[in-house]
Amino acid sequence: MKIALTLALAGFFSAPLYADDTPARFLSEHYQPAPVGEQGAPQWQKADTPGFVYRLCLDKPLDAQQRILVMCGEGDNDHSAGANSGYFDIWYLNGDKAVSLTGEQGAGRYGQSGDVQAVRMGDRWGVVTQSGYSLQGFTQAFERYYVRLGDSIVSVATVTTYSDNLGYCEPAQDCKQDELNVNVKFGVMQPGKLLPDMKLTAKGRLEGETINKSWSLPFDEKTQRYAIPEKLNIRY
Repeated sequence: MKIALTLALAGFFSAPLYADDTPARFLSEHYQPAPVGEQGAPQWQKADTPGFVYRLCLDKPLDAQQRILVMCGEGDNDHSAGANSGYFDIWYLNGDKAVSLTGEQGAGRYGQSGDVQAVRMGDRWGVVTQSGYSLQGFTQAFERYYVRLGDSIVSVATVTTYSDNLGYCEPAQDCKQDELNVNVKFGVMQPGKLLPDMKLTAKGRLEGETINKSWSLPFDEKTQRYAIPEKLNIRY
């Protein structure tokens, strides 16, 4: 299965609630303009990581005062950033105030972090980053979920949404094949809860066995995480 690391962005409004220059004005306080990329899209750099470039990969207005901005790493000019060093910078803006989580690592190749979408989590808007790899007969895709809780942006779950070992595990060999898809949804918000339950559905093959199973996972406010079933945390 071919995995597309570039996914459609969600959350762009045809009539933005902010002035058109708001993202660029805010980002110019934290990033420096970089040379235009191959696709002609604006790129940005940080003073402490010269040569490493970012693109604005999510601009999600929430209301007249709030919006989410996410910067996705695009590698560096010499492709020397390393095999798994894509980064995401997540910003929640409220007027002139900002809460950020910077330097979150994806599983991108040579600095390319993958992509992001805005996701509705009960009465909150969160961010899901999407990344993956295909290497030496193994392929995996990941979704990492973040949401603002108080004055912090919290990483609440990492889900391996696709796994296969088909390039490594041939049918004639004495090995157990994986080809597993995991779908993620969020349930209805319940009174008194901070976040809704996460709904996972796993279909395909896992260790050579057919699987079609669903889970409903409550958010653990103590750990601030969803407890993903260990059998779905496939590691190659």
